[in-house]
Amino acid sequence: MNSKNYGLTEKDIYRLFNHVRFEDGELGDLTADADAVPKERIKQALTGRIRRQRTVKLLTSGLAAAALVFFCLIGIGTALPSLAANVPVLNSIIQALNDRSGYHGAYADYSQIVNKSVTSNGLTLTINEVLADDSKLIVGYTVQGVDKINNLGDICLVSNTKINGKLYSSTGGGAGKFLDEYTYVGYEDVHPQPMVAAQVLNINFNVFEIAGRSGRWNFAFSASKDELSKQSIVFRPNNVLDFPSSRATVDRVVFSPIDTAIFISGKYKTPKKAGTPYSIIDYDYWLVYDDQGVELVPKSVGGGSSDGQNMNCEMDFDSVKDIPKYLTVIPCKITPSMEGGGEVGGPMTVTRGIEPKEVSHIIDGTYPIELAQGKLGRLIIRGIKTVDNKTTVEYTAEGMAPYFQGTNLFIKDDRGEIVVAENYNIRRNDQQPNEFTLEFPALDPNRRYTIYTNFFDNVAIRDDLKFRIELDK
Repeated sequence: MNSKNYGLTEKDIYRLFNHVRFEDGELGDLTADADAVPKERIKQALTGRIRRQRTVKLLTSGLAAAALVFFCLIGIGTALPSLAANVPVLNSIIQALNDRSGYHGAYADYSQIVNKSVTSNGLTLTINEVLADDSKLIVGYTVQGVDKINNLGDICLVSNTKINGKLYSSTGGGAGKFLDEYTYVGYEDVHPQPMVAAQVLNINFNVFEIAGRSGRWNFAFSASKDELSKQSIVFRPNNVLDFPSSRATVDRVVFSPIDTAIFISGKYKTPKKAGTPYSIIDYDYWLVYDDQGVELVPKSVGGGSSDGQNMNCEMDFDSVKDIPKYLTVIPCKITPSMEGGGEVGGPMTVTRGIEPKEVSHIIDGTYPIELAQGKLGRLIIRGIKTVDNKTTVEYTAEGMAPYFQGTNLFIKDDRGEIVVAENYNIRRNDQQPNEFTLEFPALDPNRRYTIYTNFFDNVAIRDDLKFRIELDK
């Protein structure tokens, strides 16, 4: 399809993401409030980072949204008062929110307390804590209002970041939740481009707008990379990747207490034209497996920086218990339902992509329920039970990417409304990594519900491009 200019500015695109809603498992309505589960998966597992040329991809479901490339997705959460019991504000906000999303990093062990507050225009922004390593800062914060906070769609700590006296092009993603109508806690994952080499970072944040209110929230504090860097194991495999549109090198693989990161750099075979939507790297979602064949849990994939000729890319996954001897990678391409690109500060060009077919089954108490997922495999629903005001779905993912497949399971009621899951993560059985459970609020026995997944029509799996990263010192 030829590109079409819809007259959208970069700020318009940001605001669209503040109003994304899943309809029947797709990101179709760009004006309603988003449901919690898909939003958190977008923001945390699938947020990419890009500078100079920015690309936005409006996607269709769960981890099928993996090619998402966006500048700042912080603060599009939905009020969940129950979170107040689950996020101990006096402890690590970063740890609590990542735990809730199913990630296993030791964030609290490496958090450095800041606890600085600035009040402007009726809102108090507090920087609670910070972590730093050789590629990113993670900043935990709290927003409190004298009046009710209607939304936090416009907060973006990364937009004006100065480190050791130099203004950096900083991009990132994050997550957060309301504790009540007046208090919001969150964290932002900041990736300065390029990352400063010094071990001690003197950081200045200047925030000019929060929840649609103008103000001045300026901060100065320091963070050390030393402790987290000491506990990180770095490999330099130098795999050379010859993709259809680019040549790249796997420069580093870093296993740290908070995540697993793969860093790639390369050049495009043909320079990319400014304003044209394109991915940072060919086949920008990677299925990655350890030496036991277990799929790594993705956190942020396919993001990075590009000037149209050269590119740098980062693939972030959950932390691992044991360092594997090697990693196996299968590159994939996930075509979103819509995508856009353009120069910073200029208009966006939006094109339409592929909307995957929904595969559904009415929940009638008969099990197992089988849901086909096209070339990837299938989900088998072993049982659905309601106990103590919770409905738990137990299921198995059979196929080449069990975790990827398992995250694409949804329930809607007889009015077509999504039933928001209790937690943002699926629980993977440690002994049987292709078996999962997912919890929902108790389903009403007097209503009819449908459980569904996607057929992954929009996923191109390039098994012919599969390669192995040897992890030798």
